[in-house]
Amino acid sequence: MQTTITRKTGKSASIPTLNKQTLQQRIQEIFEKADHQSSALTGIYKLFIPDWEKIERVEGFPTVGQEMWCYICNLFIDFDQKHHPNVFNAGIWVNNGFSSNPDLGPWEINFDQCSFIYL
Repeated sequence: MQTTITRKTGKSASIPTLNKQTLQQRIQEIFEKADHQSSALTGIYKLFIPDWEKIERVEGFPTVGQEMWCYICNLFIDFDQKHHPNVFNAGIWVNNGFSSNPDLGPWEINFDQCSFIYL
């Protein structure tokens, strides 16, 4: 199943609709393969933005439900404790990751608060 998301740039992209368990597994795999917190963050963006390689920059942040935000945040905390013990745990997620919105479903994502500038 595909979901079409129209972005503020006027372009649209289809992203796969994943159930919660599959999404958790895919996110966990990103952290297992990452060698640095920045590669984990990029992997998460790539998961939700299939044409990531064609984007020059993102203005604003995607918004997710609180449960997904906390799930990813906890993975960053664990990752940073192991790989970056001298940094603020999950700081990259808090500063550069997705925003959280209690009005969204627990595992919903929304791109209304961000714009994608394409190459």
